[in-house]
Amino acid sequence: MNRIRLSEPRLLAASAAVFLLLGCNRHSDHAHDDDHHHGEEPKTAQITVWGELHEIFAEHRFVVADTPTKFVTHVTDLKTLEPRREGPIKFMLRQADDTPVEQVEKEPTRAGIYEAMLEFPKAGDWNVSISIPTDEGEKTVALPPVKVFKSKHDADHGKEQEAPEGIGFLKEQQWKILSKAEPVSKRRLVERVRVPAMVTARPGSLAQVTTPVAGRVLPSPGKTLPMVGDRVEKGQTLALLQPSFSELAVRFAEAEAEVIRAKLAVEQAELTFKRTEKLAAAEAKSGRELQEAEFALKSAQARLAAALALQTTYRQASANQPAGGTAQPAIELMSSIAGVITDERRTPDGEHVAADTLLFTILDNASVFIEAKVPEASAARLSTAKGASYESPGEAGKFISITDGLGRLVFTGLHVDTATRTVPLIYETKNAEGKLRVGQLLNLHVETQRAEDAVAIPDSAIVEEGGQPVAFVQVSGETFQKRELTLGIRDGNWVQVLSGVAEGERVVTKGAMAIRLASASSVIPAHGHAH
Repeated sequence: MNRIRLSEPRLLAASAAVFLLLGCNRHSDHAHDDDHHHGEEPKTAQITVWGELHEIFAEHRFVVADTPTKFVTHVTDLKTLEPRREGPIKFMLRQADDTPVEQVEKEPTRAGIYEAMLEFPKAGDWNVSISIPTDEGEKTVALPPVKVFKSKHDADHGKEQEAPEGIGFLKEQQWKILSKAEPVSKRRLVERVRVPAMVTARPGSLAQVTTPVAGRVLPSPGKTLPMVGDRVEKGQTLALLQPSFSELAVRFAEAEAEVIRAKLAVEQAELTFKRTEKLAAAEAKSGRELQEAEFALKSAQARLAAALALQTTYRQASANQPAGGTAQPAIELMSSIAGVITDERRTPDGEHVAADTLLFTILDNASVFIEAKVPEASAARLSTAKGASYESPGEAGKFISITDGLGRLVFTGLHVDTATRTVPLIYETKNAEGKLRVGQLLNLHVETQRAEDAVAIPDSAIVEEGGQPVAFVQVSGETFQKRELTLGIRDGNWVQVLSGVAEGERVVTKGAMAIRLASASSVIPAHGHAH
């Protein structure tokens, strides 16, 4: 789980002070009306509404009929998370079936803030909505009913709604860091076990070209020796090896002798197998003895094939003419696979090298293995399907499916490693773009058999505080509450919440750390009042 950990109070206080500078001047920018310079603070109301594309946060003093009242209205674009910097908005005031009152504010007085002076003709509850032109057409956000009092006396004695308690974080601060809050919802979660993994070469996709004998390394006629990064094909001659005549003769004689020995071994194995096969049919030999005879025959045939291949190599060596026109024979050193040269011994043309010298390493990374070791305690929870995805440390939160058409499960360990108490798990996946590199470390996420419809929040909403996971819930435009969480299963970037937040609440998914810093300061300004 990617959580933010901070433990030094000085760091928290210093960082919180920085955020103070972002918005602490806002309230000084709005002077109170002259008739409230002295005496009791006027009563105010706040409105917070989330529409399809916009968040509306409005503050106003208690409204008196036929009296212009300033509605300080903050408009946030929920796509860009920025304040609405230009363009009109339209207020629609409606009471029952009366003709609605419309008022257009052509531009914000400051980025994101419209200061509309609204006048309601008579007392009572009024329905208020705001229409905002967008590229997708006009979007209307309905506000809660606004109570309009008959007189100033009634307004002064009206009941002020208690503001939600929490951490004050001004809209200007939110806009500065582009904070984001998203509604909590239920979703289908499939538990996944996260284990470290490594990219490895698929068997048969890594080849090394070595010198069978000592000799001089030469390029093929008319060519140069290949270099790192060059792509080669299966069977392509990479270099010529020109051994000394005496050594070639010795090796050729050894190869001839090995062919003779291998042929004799095959003949003997064939006789033994046929005899055992007949006796087994007559139940005079066991099935196990027949299998052993068959295995011995196949092994002898494999040794003969290798000896014949080496014999052919030495026979063909005399027919090759290396660069320079010399008649001395040379051995072709060929690539056994198609791929890219990833390592080379920087050998000048004509340099003499010893036998068994590694000249080239070739890798075919069109598909690779992802190998992981699952803890013994988690192995039993893996589902039979074992759907899996991976994320690289440099791209945390970006999950690439392995089993969704790109790859397959190759092997699940049949035993537990007694030293590490883990079970090996190997997947194969396509790697056409070459983004996965052999030796690269990954996080592998493997499905378990557990799946639930659960209240879940993004991992980005979770902050760790003193070892306890917490999240911040936006309860009004400029007020947030810290909630301690009890977490359940994890599915990629989503985490089940057993307690702490409820479905429908809005949890901060971007900027949670800034609010965490604000909560650590005792001098953060409270949410604002009407201006």
